[in-house]
Amino acid sequence: MDIGKLVEKVIGEGGNEIQLKIGSKPLMRKNKLLRGMDLPTIVEEDVTGVLTELLPPEELKKVAKKTYFETNIFGKLPANIRLTVFHAQEKPVLIIKIISNKMPTLKDIGFPDALVSLIESRKGLFIVTGPARSGISTTIAAIVEHLNNKFSRHIITIEDPIEFNFESKKSRITQRQIGKDILDFNQGLNFAKKMDVDTFIISDIKQTVPFKSILELVAGGSFVILAMSSLGFVAAIEKFVFDFPEEHRDYVWQVLADNLLGVCSQALIATKNASQIVPAFEILIMNSIAAGIIQKGKASQLEGNIMNLGMGSALFGEYVNHLILKNAIDRPSADAFLELLRSTKV
Repeated sequence: MDIGKLVEKVIGEGGNEIQLKIGSKPLMRKNKLLRGMDLPTIVEEDVTGVLTELLPPEELKKVAKKTYFETNIFGKLPANIRLTVFHAQEKPVLIIKIISNKMPTLKDIGFPDALVSLIESRKGLFIVTGPARSGISTTIAAIVEHLNNKFSRHIITIEDPIEFNFESKKSRITQRQIGKDILDFNQGLNFAKKMDVDTFIISDIKQTVPFKSILELVAGGSFVILAMSSLGFVAAIEKFVFDFPEEHRDYVWQVLADNLLGVCSQALIATKNASQIVPAFEILIMNSIAAGIIQKGKASQLEGNIMNLGMGSALFGEYVNHLILKNAIDRPSADAFLELLRSTKV
């Protein structure tokens, strides 16, 4: 199997992921849906050959010993990729996620204009949140590149794994990968504290999210952009707070009331027949009313007070209706997404 040509073919057909499983034909993911490819059934030699081509000997040894392995590979193929290997019925399964060589921009991803001033801050906490396959990594990359093009700052990223390689422009960017450059988040944080860092970028890491360390950074006056997995800004805030023991939560609510700048929760909606995917956002922009609600530990009341929150704040339902009016999505696709959203809150 020529993995380079396969990646090239999938890119040409608008796909962004390949799945290879012994005994099945290759699958391509396009616009969130998996589609079969008209190619021969995968045999064991195909999987072995792909791994041997992509990985150095030391990483091949890791794959043989682990039931789960993930790494990013840059420069070997027509595009950069994230390779995930796991076992099913004692046989390796390969998932190859294609990473665009083009650095995303805020305009490319439809990032809300109301949030731009928040990501340019010098202190506080800004949260980007969404479920799996919602484009969080791409949004974080677009934010970093925006800052890189506009400001002279030292930006440090902690990632697992690194997905986009940044070229320092106006900013100096230090990227550190858990498991390669650092053992864990706290080691990376201790290193960063010794440096003159303007912006901390914490990607959606696969280890337990170190909310305590993040809170210390924010309370100390640093600017932190945090990516995390959840759907909706209330869920993100509660996930952060409820990670702490109950006796510490009053303090956490207070720190968030004083330092949270906003939350951008995002999802991708597939249109009819999955012909394309469109980003949808739920936005919290802090003001004195939002801060008062959070200080009291009543995050669930934020949704009911959406009209009184910072200008630009919006729930998913409002944003989806906006997309319908623009003819960006159809009503059935919108209703399916909103039904899914409601089911997550039951």
